[in-house]
Amino acid sequence: MTIDQQQAFAARMTEQRRSGHTTVHHVIAGQEYFEGELLQREDPSNPSSVVSACHDAPDALVKLAVQASRDAQREWSRVPAPRRIEHVRRAIPFIEERLEEWAVRVALEIGKPYAGARAEGAEVLEILRQYADYASAPGAFEDQRNEDPSGLANESVLRPYGVFGVITPFNYPIVQAAGPAIAALIAGNGVVVKTSHDGPWSGHAVYELCDAMGLPRGLVNVVHGGDSPGRALVASDIDGICFTGSVAVGKSILGDFASGPYPRPVIAEMGGKNPVIVTDTADLEQAADGIVFSAFDLSGQKCSALSRVLVTPSAHDKLVELVGERVRDLKAGDPVDAGVFAGPVVSAEAVDRYAGLLATARGEEFHVETGKAQDGGYFVPATVVSGVPATHRLATKEHFLPFLTISKVPTFEAALAAANNTEMGLTAGIYTGDEAEAREFLDRVEAGCVDVNVPGHATTGWWPGPQTFGGWKASGTTGKQTLGKWYFQLFGRQQARKLPAHLQHLLQH
Repeated sequence: MTIDQQQAFAARMTEQRRSGHTTVHHVIAGQEYFEGELLQREDPSNPSSVVSACHDAPDALVKLAVQASRDAQREWSRVPAPRRIEHVRRAIPFIEERLEEWAVRVALEIGKPYAGARAEGAEVLEILRQYADYASAPGAFEDQRNEDPSGLANESVLRPYGVFGVITPFNYPIVQAAGPAIAALIAGNGVVVKTSHDGPWSGHAVYELCDAMGLPRGLVNVVHGGDSPGRALVASDIDGICFTGSVAVGKSILGDFASGPYPRPVIAEMGGKNPVIVTDTADLEQAADGIVFSAFDLSGQKCSALSRVLVTPSAHDKLVELVGERVRDLKAGDPVDAGVFAGPVVSAEAVDRYAGLLATARGEEFHVETGKAQDGGYFVPATVVSGVPATHRLATKEHFLPFLTISKVPTFEAALAAANNTEMGLTAGIYTGDEAEAREFLDRVEAGCVDVNVPGHATTGWWPGPQTFGGWKASGTTGKQTLGKWYFQLFGRQQARKLPAHLQHLLQH
């Protein structure tokens, strides 16, 4: 990021703040609705100011959105896959033209500094290109077709489920809605997006990019609001749900979707308690750099964020020193300020949770180092707490805050056991100079995304194209990951077809 880019970004932020907030509407079959209680989103960098607003969608409106999508999906399912992909690709220039505008939305609502805010749109653009390319590959929608000994023709094809609901988190309000929506559309489904009430203006961008695709009217609909519209979407006759959020809510949705007349798919990513192991042979400067970025980028409010370090004895004291030095230089503040490393946390409730964690750490006389934080917003400093036993609740519970624990463990084996001793398994990393330890880590660590001696990123940094992203155990439900070639196929189900050879012209081509 250049000085000119930061200055232009700060100017756009300032101009938007002066011009007043945007109230986004629900959209169903192309019609705008403003039904439901008005919910205002405060600026997390300046909570006395409102940056956006939406209405809490009533249950009836959510059901209407599902029905409208279902009606349009019947037409969409008959559109050949190459034409569906062509429609989706029409959004590429639309996204390219709005990267800076979307960055302002995300920075205002979520508090991301420029680099992270702009990456929202950039990642959506890359996801669209990647998914479209994956779906264009031979065999993406059908298995081999042949004639069996009895003279019958056969094929196995991927068919859409119908309508998918997409329930999004606050921390990636555009990406986490756009990725599933794009994949679902490519597979032939309709989509109902329920945005986060902490980022409705950002989430609404997903409807806008889908509208640019020239899709059948009503195929993609968007509703806004708090928890109630999400519960209504789950309770509707939707054919599948894509959810990103907590383990507790994800498990609840899984239970609901398994208890009906038949099981329905739940494509869920549900957070993580992500460890990094640092052994005696590690490059500790490199480890400290990776630890600090992965723990405190986005103020720790990433499902992939590092939250616990497990370090062997000879490396412990020096690593604590190096991490502490770096943390003291970090500043949380308004994204318009070029000197900030991270923005605010999402809410006053998050500030209170942080205060409780800090009080616990100090009350139990652990060693605490903090960075800096501006006044006036939901700003909390990057915080590292060392001397914490690996089994302590501070080191085992997901906090979703800029709060990192460092625990001394006796051996590499003990570190690996502690890393796996959690119900979640999203990301994990290791810094070591011992190839045998690195190999053992790769073989035994229970996480979907793993890093070995990666400069700058201990557990984060996943991007469409080079990497896929997803979790094991309670961190994910499917075993297939986003950003990869199999992801869009999760939104379809196979159908094996058999018919007389003289009718084989009816099969897919």
